[in-house]
Amino acid sequence: MIESELKILMDPDGIRAIAAHPRLNALRVGASRSESLVSVYLDTSDDRLRAAGIALRLRKIGRRWVQTVKRKEQTGDSGGLFSNHEDERAAPGGRLVLDGTDPDGALAAVREALDGAELAPVFETRVQRTTTLLRIEGFGEVELALDNGDVRAGELSEPISEAEFELKSGSVGAIFAVARQLLDGAPFQLGTTNKAARGYRLLRNGAAPAPKARKAGTFDFGPETGAELVARDVLRDCLGQISANIPVVLDTDDSEGPHQLRIGLRRLRTALQVFEPTLGATGIERLNAAAQQLGQDVGHLRDADVLIEEVLAHAASHGLDPEAHQLLETALATRREAIRIEVRAALAAPETGRFLLDLLEYVETRGWLAPSDYDQTTRLAQPIGELAPKLLRKRWRKVKSLGEDIRELESEELHSLRKSLKKLRYAGDMVIGIYPGKRSAAFLAALKDLQDSFGSLNDAAMAEAKLGGPDAVAKDDPTVQRAIGFTLGILAGASAAERPEIFSRWDDLAATKPFWT
Repeated sequence: MIESELKILMDPDGIRAIAAHPRLNALRVGASRSESLVSVYLDTSDDRLRAAGIALRLRKIGRRWVQTVKRKEQTGDSGGLFSNHEDERAAPGGRLVLDGTDPDGALAAVREALDGAELAPVFETRVQRTTTLLRIEGFGEVELALDNGDVRAGELSEPISEAEFELKSGSVGAIFAVARQLLDGAPFQLGTTNKAARGYRLLRNGAAPAPKARKAGTFDFGPETGAELVARDVLRDCLGQISANIPVVLDTDDSEGPHQLRIGLRRLRTALQVFEPTLGATGIERLNAAAQQLGQDVGHLRDADVLIEEVLAHAASHGLDPEAHQLLETALATRREAIRIEVRAALAAPETGRFLLDLLEYVETRGWLAPSDYDQTTRLAQPIGELAPKLLRKRWRKVKSLGEDIRELESEELHSLRKSLKKLRYAGDMVIGIYPGKRSAAFLAALKDLQDSFGSLNDAAMAEAKLGGPDAVAKDDPTVQRAIGFTLGILAGASAAERPEIFSRWDDLAATKPFWT
């Protein structure tokens, strides 16, 4: 059978709050059940099951043992909703059962992946679980599991504190209908890795590793693929990029975290705009507004990183004296830490969790469907090979219009052109898979080169806003103000020198035949 579940990460206080939530009694079907679970995961020394997308475990529940085989039903990031083929059967005495009735082919898949290799325990989880069956009218039944415990690999361990909402009957919308009621007003994160993935990560890294920044994914579909499926996969990937980078910002000072998080939010807004004519407007405005607000919050931290790591470093390499550099860097670092605290508070706030849950629900329940939109079915089924040229042509026309008199444009107008170029590139990356060959690669490379040429112009505008005006750092320190003046002067010179390169690369791009024609 296929198991669908939503995984929510919360601190132990949050888990206890769900257990005591007043809506729980109104939704429950029967009494809750609490039990201690010990789950032993098995694999070969070279992780053959993991490589095949299989998790094999033996779980002790009281005095009995149960064997479970899980296989991924969906590739890519889950974004918080997991869909797995699950085979569960009794394992008397805690002994593996790799032969016998096999209606879904789970045992055959395990044997094929093993190819004769020996299995051994690799890690285990120990949790105290409370389960409650919930029913919500009009949707179905959902099992809520509240877990507190840890995953252990040798001497290493990592805490587990999470809530799982597993669909037992009805539509997947039941999961979201229940979760929305029990998570209302609570801070949480979408869980993007399951317990098995956490165990392997602990086992192979020798410690619980810090989260790593995640870039945009790639897509594998043909020109005959329906537009709805393409939109779904693109939106899933945007959600995956956003969800994966939030922990990076929350738990590390890695500047790539806010950078990739902002890109993920911008890609999402572009995707919503690109696919709105196909999907329809239902739900898009609300998601776009939330993504825009979060992007603005994260953007302050990204700008603070750029000021220190790129702008100030560039000024230092062009003669800013060490004392002035050190004083300005210290002032900017102090302000960056204050911004980081504010951004982390925004990411940890209930509003962010709610936005991610809204987006996940929109994607996984086809939240764009509108019964009154009689043409929608036709639009959703349109092959992406027919739709993509129209989508790209529209954005290319806007870019060409903005850049028509590029040598006469002021900085603000060039900034508008840069943003349109970025949207065109994001849109191109979403459908590049149906345009293999040199033409598409050459066009997108020229597009990226032109974007990169705007670097100093963009940095200069941002630095002028951040370093000057009423919010300037260390306004009473003449050495710092001298450093700011020097830095802005260097940027102004670089911006002026950059213009001929921008114009040249614009000419190259304008002369390149679009790959979708």
